[in-house]
Parts: sequence; structure tokens; C-alpha cells
Amino acid sequence: MEKTILRKASSLILAIVMICFSSVHAQNQVEDAIKQMSEGNVTGYLQPFLNGFGANLNSGFSGSAKIEDGFTIRIDAVGMASLIGESQETFNALPPAPYPQQRVSSATIFGDQGATVQGPEGLSYKFQNGQLNMDYFPLAVPQITIGNFYNTQLVFRFFALSTDSDVPDINMIGLGLRHGLNQYFNDLPVDLAAGLFYQSFKIGEIMNTSSFAVNGMASKEFGVLTIYGGAQYEHVNMNLNYTFSGAAEEEDSEIDISFTSENFARAYLGLNLNLKFVHLRTDINVGKVIAASATIGFGI
Repeated sequence: MEKTILRKASSLILAIVMICFSSVHAQNQVEDAIKQMSEGNVTGYLQPFLNGFGANLNSGFSGSAKIEDGFTIRIDAVGMASLIGESQETFNALPPAPYPQQRVSSATIFGDQGATVQGPEGLSYKFQNGQLNMDYFPLAVPQITIGNFYNTQLVFRFFALSTDSDVPDINMIGLGLRHGLNQYFNDLPVDLAAGLFYQSFKIGEIMNTSSFAVNGMASKEFGVLTIYGGAQYEHVNMNLNYTFSGAAEEEDSEIDISFTSENFARAYLGLNLNLKFVHLRTDINVGKVIAASATIGFGI
């Protein structure tokens, strides 16, 4: 029975991840576009991507603050999506010399057509087009929760995918701790918990992301239904390492740059349905970026 559940959950996780990445252009097109961006423009081009990616990555950890001593093991498939607004489709780009050194509005990775600027002797320069045409940015990860020892749970996320197709190589690992707080108080009307999480995610050859989050949450049970909410501080960093191959008159150069997400804090509210061995939850997250998550889990 348990093996069957694990096989079904693993298949669901793989399907969700493949759907997420098949909904965008081939990763080699994204990487090719990045490699043609200078250090001064690549962060503006990718900032909305990091904002949405980080918001997704730090969603869906749990649907209950009730952590009492006793054995718990559960495997979840966590799907997330962040909204892409018009403000995330353009950024102020700086043309390379000898073109006029005045910033122009051009497409981000979520935008449409890159801007074209005119230079001397009838030359023109076109910025990169957007590569991800979507109204929301999806992501999915598997998650295993093991506990509860001394009112503490271990949360583990791990995924690796390597193929010869257009789907990029994916390597992800995450580790977290959640601790129940009710033992320190008497007769609370709600359950309280605090959590600490670290995640590392690599997509393709040039993008490496790390994430740190700390949160506090409260929940209240009403039979099989739990209402939960909380607040979270997070820090997401992306490192890019690639060979810049820009304008023909410029020499190739190595780019190694890091930048952070603009989403530092969030509040979230959700519902959790506990059906013994099956667990369903969904929540909305509001911060610099608006994101939602939905989870199906199996276990006790």
C-alpha cells in the first residue's frame, strides 16, 4: 500500500514538473538570450523571474501549526504559481557603446519584443525579446515531512532531472525545521509554530539560486478542516555565470554576477483538508509578489 502511494506521488511530481517546464520555451533559448545580455542589463531582464521564482520556492511548506509529539511521515507534491503583471514585462535597459547612452524601455524575460535603438552611420541595436510568455509563473517540487520529535518536524525537498531533450537539467535540494510552540503556553485558542528553511536550486548551466526563509504561523482545526495563516521573512539570491556574447564589435567576456529577489516579506492564509492518509491544502501569499500554492499529500 505504502509503495503504491509513493509510486503514484512520484509520478504526479514528475508530471507537474514536466508540465511546468513544457509550458515555457526551450531552456536553450532562455540561456542563449541571457548570454547576449551585458552585466548592466541582465539583472533587469531577469529580476521579475527571480522575484516570481523565489516567491514560488518559499511557498507551500505546511498547512498546520499543530506539531505534537508522535510519529509523522508524509510525502507531498507542492504546486506553486506567481502572478506576472504588466510592470514585470519591461525594464530600463542601457544600450552598448557607441549607441546613445540613454536608457530605454525594453522587454524583460516575461515581456514581448525587445527595444531597438539607432546608432551612428545608420546602425541599429535590438535588445533581447522576452522568452516566457505567460500570465503566471508555475513551479512544482516534492516534499517529505518527518516527525514529530520533541514537537519538531524535519522538512526535506529534493529533485533531480537530467534529460537529452529541451527540458533543462534541474537539481534542487531543500531542508527545513518546524517547531510547535503550544508546549510553552497554556490553553491557547490556536496552534502556533515557527519554521526555518534553506533551499538550493540549479536550472540549466548558468543559473544557481539559494533561498533562506523563517516564518511563524497559527492554525485552528474545525474537524477535518484547518484554517491557517502566518508571516514570513525570506532572502533569495541568484548567481549567473556565463560567457557574454553580445554585439559583434565587442569581445566575449566572462560574467559572474549575483542579485537578490525584491520579495522579502509575505503574509499568507490558507485551508487544509485532512482526510486521514490524504491531505489537501491551498493558500494565497501576498508580498511584493502575489503567489498561490496547492498541495496533495499522502501519509500520517
